[in-house]
Amino acid sequence: MPRYRAIVLALFLTTPPALSAQEIQVAISGFGGAAIPTADLVDVLIPTVGAFNFGHETGWTAGGRLAVWPTSRLGVEVEGAYLASDVEVVGVLAGFAADTSISASLFAGSLNVMYAVLAPPLEAVALYLSGGIGLVSRSGDFFEDLDDSTDIAGVVGLGLRYGLGPGWRIRLDVRDYISSFKNEALDEQLEPAGGADAKLQNDLMISAGVEVYFTPGS
Repeated sequence: MPRYRAIVLALFLTTPPALSAQEIQVAISGFGGAAIPTADLVDVLIPTVGAFNFGHETGWTAGGRLAVWPTSRLGVEVEGAYLASDVEVVGVLAGFAADTSISASLFAGSLNVMYAVLAPPLEAVALYLSGGIGLVSRSGDFFEDLDDSTDIAGVVGLGLRYGLGPGWRIRLDVRDYISSFKNEALDEQLEPAGGADAKLQNDLMISAGVEVYFTPGS
């Protein structure tokens, strides 16, 4: 009987630590960076009168993230970000060139699944891919009279993080919020010019930040 007990004890002591519930990791981070919209919101052509377009300008972004990593390779993350990005109006109307900016901003929020292609503890650097679903809400003076300026977005991303020491990491991320901008109120206002068709939007965020992580219960 003592021999069997010794075998059971040996198996218990050699069980991989990754199977323990204490290996679940929670990470909280803040970030800042650049907001880079890559498509116009609306293009308008009025025959014999002129043409113009509305589009977000490059600006800045800031936000936060909360992530849970059940394993070193697979995690789930919630993200919220503010993007300061005015709307630029550019075009030619009745022979006169126009180029002006109108105050505007975006709020982007999403739930993402993260997969680490390279993951600690074997590598000091973690490289990960992300994908999920989110919302993009547009506000500011340009959207003041446009009620339905919130769109569902698909989200894809690529990130890199590096451990500074126990409990601290730096992160670099690129996220693309992909949505279709279609606003009924704006469509009605532009009805004489043929309306405002839905346009695919790619709102990029390039950010850097610091992440604090811990293991619950440890």
